[in-house]
Amino acid sequence: MKKKLATLLLTSSLLASTMIAPIAASADELQNKIEQQESKLEAIQSEVLSAQQTLTAVQAEISAAESRSNELLESRITTQDEVTTLAEEIEKLEIIIEKREEQLQEQARSVQVNGSNTNYINFVFASESLTDLVARVEVVTTMVSANKSLVEQQISDKEAVTDKKVASEEKLEEIIGMSTELEQLKADLHIKKIEEESAIAALNAEQSTVQADRDKFIAQKEEADRRAAEEAAAIAAAEAAAIAAAEEAARVAAIAVEEVAEVETVATTSRNVAAPAVTAPQQSAPTGTVAQAPATTPESTPAPTPAPAPAPSHSGDLIGEAYKYLGVPYVWGGKTPAGFDCSGFTSYVFRQAYGMEIGSWTGAQENLGTKISVSQAQPGDLLFWGSAGSTYHVAIYLGGGSYIHAPYEGRTVEVNTISNFTPQFAVRVN
Repeated sequence: MKKKLATLLLTSSLLASTMIAPIAASADELQNKIEQQESKLEAIQSEVLSAQQTLTAVQAEISAAESRSNELLESRITTQDEVTTLAEEIEKLEIIIEKREEQLQEQARSVQVNGSNTNYINFVFASESLTDLVARVEVVTTMVSANKSLVEQQISDKEAVTDKKVASEEKLEEIIGMSTELEQLKADLHIKKIEEESAIAALNAEQSTVQADRDKFIAQKEEADRRAAEEAAAIAAAEAAAIAAAEEAARVAAIAVEEVAEVETVATTSRNVAAPAVTAPQQSAPTGTVAQAPATTPESTPAPTPAPAPAPSHSGDLIGEAYKYLGVPYVWGGKTPAGFDCSGFTSYVFRQAYGMEIGSWTGAQENLGTKISVSQAQPGDLLFWGSAGSTYHVAIYLGGGSYIHAPYEGRTVEVNTISNFTPQFAVRVN
């Protein structure tokens, strides 16, 4: 009987091992996948941290560059004021020189016609006394000295005009150099920022994917653990039922053995009495069965397809669009109607009129089409100041020698003429 009980328990244990082993293997495999995803996440998070540190450094560079740009803008405004002052001084000097030139020419004609030198001599010799002579000599000396000073002042003023014109040209060259530096600085910072933001966006996308996979594996493992727990509970219940049945069978068998022994004893003492045969009742051991409901896998619901966004409306009238922003203040780096710089203005107008992206600095915009001379420009073409590859200013040609642009700090979007501020070349955007 004990042997049968041991066999029953061994069979139950083998059955439990057979049922749990596949679930345990699946859970171990899922755990390995989860650990792999965790390792990937740690590596990506390290890369994100590094990229964020780089972006922080770039932001610091941008702040420093903005400070530098403010300094350059202030210097450019000061230099522009100096150029304006020099122009006013030159204009005043030229008026004085012109008037003095007329006076000197008049004196020269008087000398030729009237013989002023002879008149001076006659004036001196007409003295009536020594005192009169001395006085007349002083008068003549004063007149000659005055004429000499007039000539010297004329020469000095002409030299001053020349010097001021040279200084004005040098100041204008400084303005061009500062404007070129500003445009290059803006382009470099724009590129750096885009690169770092793109790197972080890519890492965040990869991190989201890995996290989603990890969460999926965790959910699968939790499901596998739940199923394993249910299987273990069912097997434990089956084992308990089998043990109870075996114990009950053993108890019934023991009672039967005792009854047989008692009958045999009675038969021995009472041979004359026919002993009734005692048949031990047989009872089959009940077996417990456990029904396992099949696991169901939830069906995934397909994500709805998003409705396409409506296409933006564009006017197609570049010149009309540009005129809308007359009076908008100049702001370095500005790209919206709250404030424009030169390339931000042209970029915004093209985007609104045609839906085109032409870049937000002059270096990008000068490479968008066919380079032509200023004399070939037509309304809507871009005008550039500076040499190709080093341009520092851009405007939209209106036709008739006029253009519209965002000039510099302290000014607003305005219309100007080529004769006042001449560009070096034009570009017809393709």
